[in-house]
Amino acid sequence: MALTNEQFDNIMYEYEKTRNANNKIMEARRKEISEKIPRIDEINAEIANLSLEASVKAINGDGDAILSLKENTEVLLNEKYLLLERNGFDRRYLEPVYTCRDCRDTGYIGNEKCHCLKQKIIDFLYSQSNLKEILHKENFDNFNFDYYSPDIYNEKTGKNALDNIQEIVDYCYTYIKHFDAKPKSILIQGNTGVGKTYLTNCIAKELIEKGKLVVYISAIKFFDLMADYSFNSKKIEGANDTVNMMFDCDLLIIDDLGTEFTNSFSGTALFNCINERMINSKSTIISTNLSLNDIKKKYSERIYSRILGNYQVFEVFGKDIRLESIM
Repeated sequence: MALTNEQFDNIMYEYEKTRNANNKIMEARRKEISEKIPRIDEINAEIANLSLEASVKAINGDGDAILSLKENTEVLLNEKYLLLERNGFDRRYLEPVYTCRDCRDTGYIGNEKCHCLKQKIIDFLYSQSNLKEILHKENFDNFNFDYYSPDIYNEKTGKNALDNIQEIVDYCYTYIKHFDAKPKSILIQGNTGVGKTYLTNCIAKELIEKGKLVVYISAIKFFDLMADYSFNSKKIEGANDTVNMMFDCDLLIIDDLGTEFTNSFSGTALFNCINERMINSKSTIISTNLSLNDIKKKYSERIYSRILGNYQVFEVFGKDIRLESIM
């Protein structure tokens, strides 16, 4: 999941191409305005001269120089904006063009990666996997309730499989709609083949299309990355960035918890991730074949407590869809 140096350089090269393209747009706009409204070139020159004169005056002790500059510049800028608007242009037509105004197409705000760079990294990682193709197929538009029988019941809840999945999907729609206002985590339980992963894919696709940073990872890969981060981060390129992205993204999806090889490190790694995201009000979705009691035994009482107290827990049940779909 981590990027190589070459892959990261390719992404940054795209930023350079974006800046160059936007600079060409600006040059074309300046040329266009210069030809159509020559007075604006005169205004820009006057503002430059005023700034130079004010600097000299300020150095020589004129305390009113800066205030006078501000007032005179404001008059000239208002004339400039009025000329643009009268000629059918937006008043901001000559301002710098940025694809991302937050980072000004550099990918960074200060020393921190901009949200646009984080999204580009995630998009690149998705493009290197088959997840985009999967999400094209596995989404709410293609969700088939026919796989869930009204004749199969859960003995504990008394619900049938169809009513149960309809309630879960309704909750998912509400979850997506209010994702920003009410960060919430979800645990989806169920036997193999009942549609847990399909359901998480549906949620992922909706939130990605809303511009959210979604990191989707199998439990096996999750623990491998956490081990690399903890023990081999100096040797493995991008391990720190990748784990930081898992901690910081809008939604982290850990699929098939319990299928990984478990050791003494697993419980600590999982708790640290769950706890860190909970503290920072970040949403997490976990799918698993394990029951809550299984999770408590396999990992720790602390993880069980965090999930029980902070996650919406659903159990999906019914026939094995994989078997049904090939019959």
